[in-house]
Amino acid sequence: MLKAEKKVFKLHLKSSPQEISRVEPFLKKMNKYAHFNKKQFHSILIATTEAVNNSIVHGNLRNPEKYVDIICILTPSTIEIHILDEGKGVKKSDIPNPLDENNIFKESGRGIFIMKHFMDSVTFKKRKGGGEVILKLKKKPLCTKNYKT
Repeated sequence: MLKAEKKVFKLHLKSSPQEISRVEPFLKKMNKYAHFNKKQFHSILIATTEAVNNSIVHGNLRNPEKYVDIICILTPSTIEIHILDEGKGVKKSDIPNPLDENNIFKESGRGIFIMKHFMDSVTFKKRKGGGEVILKLKKKPLCTKNYKT
């Protein structure tokens, strides 16, 4: 990727849990261009899959008439992933802490916690027509050694 180059990748999904299987091939295609290392790609994959699952299940309530869109914006130093659904959006105050003793044994409620663990930032927005999650990650160099040319 050139210094000032910005690249955008998009995926349009139906609100069906089976559609989640399309996320990994989409991200692999994006990574052929972006060249994130294995650890960072894994982080992107897990966080994006969690966000898409939340959008399908909680945002769109599995309504097959609704859609989820993924928009990846790549720059030479970052990736910004927007996951848009047709739901009501989520308020930060409505998100329970999965580490709270009342929640620790619940079967759900860890997706946002996981996203925040793997990404540099996770933002939730209400927008006209639905909700949006924005995942951001700074690209780490493939090699940590500095070589002089």
